Amino acid sequence: MMALLSLICLLIFIFVWFGPVLKRHKQIGGYIDKKTEAMALFMGMIPTLAVIFLSQLGIGWIFHQTGMDKNRILLSFLQGFIMYGLIEEITKYGFARLVLKKFEKLKKIDIMVIFGFVGMGYEITESMLYGNLIAGIGRGLFVAHIMYQLIMAHFFYESIHAKNTGDDAGAKRNRILTLAIPVFVHGLNDLFCELSSMYMDSYSNIGLSNISFEQAIPIIVYISGIIITNVACLVWGLRLSKKDPDIEVSLR
Repeated sequence: MMALLSLICLLIFIFVWFGPVLKRHKQIGGYIDKKTEAMALFMGMIPTLAVIFLSQLGIGWIFHQTGMDKNRILLSFLQGFIMYGLIEEITKYGFARLVLKKFEKLKKIDIMVIFGFVGMGYEITESMLYGNLIAGIGRGLFVAHIMYQLIMAHFFYESIHAKNTGDDAGAKRNRILTLAIPVFVHGLNDLFCELSSMYMDSYSNIGLSNISFEQAIPIIVYISGIIITNVACLVWGLRLSKKDPDIEVSLR
């Protein structure tokens, strides 16, 4: 039941935030159709399972064997940037590229929508698996995975556009940013999540309502970090989707 309510909340916010991007795509017109959108959505659901059942089990085992799991701050950093940020963004990028393979040319808005649907598939699947209503509302407020993908799509488009115009340096730079920026902001968000969870767990035995203001400062800082990171990605992702949406690039 909680998973269903979480999904409903998430879908409402997806409609609010991602809806305008889809409307802009419909107005401009492009090369992708409903079938391609459905394929991208399905592709986005696949890496969720890979991350949960492979990265968490595999990397978690490595953390345990090396003793890194005993240092909670180091563990939070590694989980945020490696287990979640790096692996999740690489897998989403890979599956988005699979959807793009059948096209010879696309408009920028096409690329944004394909990457966005991959992010949507990931967001939906992860929310259903965790089934936490509060987390579902929080995730939905910022639709983080979709916004990470819109940022990724922008720099991927810029790399292709630079390549089309003979700017090899620009193409290389934007190829690096295509993954580097989403991995960084995703990792930073999840680092704050892990640290806030760590501090909440440490005070759970006395109850959060009984801790002093000084004890609560780290939690306040980490939650503020989560909000700032996600709001920044939300605003940035939506702005990037409006920048030169009808410019066409060749993918071959």
